[in-house]
Amino acid sequence: MRLVGLTGGIASGKTSVASVLKEHGVAVLSCDAAAKQVVEQGCPGYKKVIARFGEAILLPSGEIDRVKLGDLVFNDAENRDALNKCIHPEIAKVIRRHIIWHFIKGTTIVAVDIPLLYESCNINPFLHSIVVVYCTAEQQKVRLMDRNDHFTEEEAQARVDSQLCIEEKRKRGDHVIDNTGLFSETERQVAALVPHLKDGIVPIQKIILLGLFALIVFIVWSKMF
Repeated sequence: MRLVGLTGGIASGKTSVASVLKEHGVAVLSCDAAAKQVVEQGCPGYKKVIARFGEAILLPSGEIDRVKLGDLVFNDAENRDALNKCIHPEIAKVIRRHIIWHFIKGTTIVAVDIPLLYESCNINPFLHSIVVVYCTAEQQKVRLMDRNDHFTEEEAQARVDSQLCIEEKRKRGDHVIDNTGLFSETERQVAALVPHLKDGIVPIQKIILLGLFALIVFIVWSKMF
């Protein structure tokens, strides 16, 4: 099985690219989805976050107020590091379980959508390659404000600045999807990239068949001599 990292800056278009990858038969695991899962009420990540930040960040329902928590962490590096220490180990557990399941199923390629791959992730040594979804820092800010209409320009910029510069991420990627223009062009780039990601992969079923064939040949050869 081949693991591919999918990353980029906030509001760069990773989710959209992930959707196109799925359309082309690539299994995608989302760290953002895992992050939401581990802070659900009663989960270990939820308990760790409450222990660190207190019940003031809870909604009346008992769920974590993501807006309030976001305000705390995006404007304070110490709080951000504390939150990462609370939830990143739990996210890693969820992703590992999914990877193992895909391995058992015989999935040939899995893309792991990791927003903070370069900032705080230790999965890099296990990745065959890294795909960076790129747009300019100005586009990040504008798209973030469009997506969250309660953000001021300063708040949106703070969230962009909390991550590694998108230009640096672009330099480090093995493959870059330029999402600065029309989405149809982004889709074309993804479609062209998928065959390269799959190049050289031997399906697990073929490996099993080859192994059985080798075993049969060995047994026959042993009986002959």
